[in-house]
Formats: sequence, structure tokens, C-alpha cells
Amino acid sequence: MDKIIAENAKFFEKMTACFGDLSQFEQKIQQIAEIVGVDLSLYEIDHLAVRMNTTETAEKWKSTLLEGACLLKESEVNGRPIGLFTLQQAVKFCGQFVKIVELPFPKNKVYPQEGWEHIEIIFPILEGETAEQWTARALSHFNLSENPDIKLKISQPKVVGERLPNPSIAITLKSVTFCNPYCLKLHPYDINSIIMSEM
Repeated sequence: MDKIIAENAKFFEKMTACFGDLSQFEQKIQQIAEIVGVDLSLYEIDHLAVRMNTTETAEKWKSTLLEGACLLKESEVNGRPIGLFTLQQAVKFCGQFVKIVELPFPKNKVYPQEGWEHIEIIFPILEGETAEQWTARALSHFNLSENPDIKLKISQPKVVGERLPNPSIAITLKSVTFCNPYCLKLHPYDINSIIMSEM
């Protein structure tokens, strides 16, 4: 048992060395949630995600994750692989235990900083609701269109084999005074439901 605890501690040290301090990331995500008016205790945090600028870094981070996680799925999304990793031991984040880390390989965008970048929370879709109706309801529910402090990016990534609609609302803070480069994303389904729909 002590050996397992020591191995987990070593793995999380390596993750911190690669991705940065999880507690600082957590504080910045909580700041976005407060400004947006999202009570994170009411919504499932599906996964945490990282960003990097080079394929070399992505390969290195993938190897690091595989030391303490299993590859759940790797998909081609918009011309680049995105890996989803299930941690052997969940991390505590904003009062929840989160087991999945998303690692998208870089495309053309250069990020001002590499490491932790966003979280995705589940705002559940209603039975019979379309992706467009879900998006409109989410925007209205959180009054997102009226919030002067945020920027929104609405998209629907296309992944081969996915049968469920998977729209996304990405929320970032607009003002430079916040000094917050992170992102909070809303999705209608958790990643396991999306994967199950492909089978």
C-alpha cells in the first residue's frame, strides 16, 4: 500500500512538472465560474485538459500520463489526435474527484503558456433536445450573452463514429485585468456517454 501511495505521489509530481500547479489552475477556474455564475458543485466536471505548442512536448506529456493513467481513447478531431487518459488515482478539483485528462496534440495555435488549459463540465441535454436548442438553453440559463466580462466560442467538433451531438460552449474572461488565460467549457454529455454511443 505504501508503495502505491509513493508511486502515485511521484506521478503527480511529474504531472505538476509538466502541466503546472493544479491548485493555481483550480483557483483560476473558480474565478471564471464565479464571474459567470456557475456553481461548480451542481455540475459534473467531466475532465481537465492541457495545451502545448509542439508535437515533441505532446509526445513527452503523453508518455508521462501513461505512467499513471490508461489511454481511454484517441480520436482524430479537426485534423489532429486528441487523447483521453483515465488516471489510476483521481485528482481532487473544485470539490470533485476527476479521473480524465484530455491531451490534444497541437495544431496551428501558439498558446501564451503551456500546461493546464480548461475543464469541461456537463450541462445535461434534455430528452428530444437538439444541439442548437441545448446551446440556446445554456446561453439563457447562465445569461452568457449578457455578461460583459466573458468571451464565448460555440462549436461542435466532428469526430468519426460519434452518434451523439457534442456541442461545446467555451467561456474565457475578456478583461486583461483578470490575468486569467484559462477556459471553462460546457458540454451536454460526459465523455464516457460519447464513447459508448460510438459502439
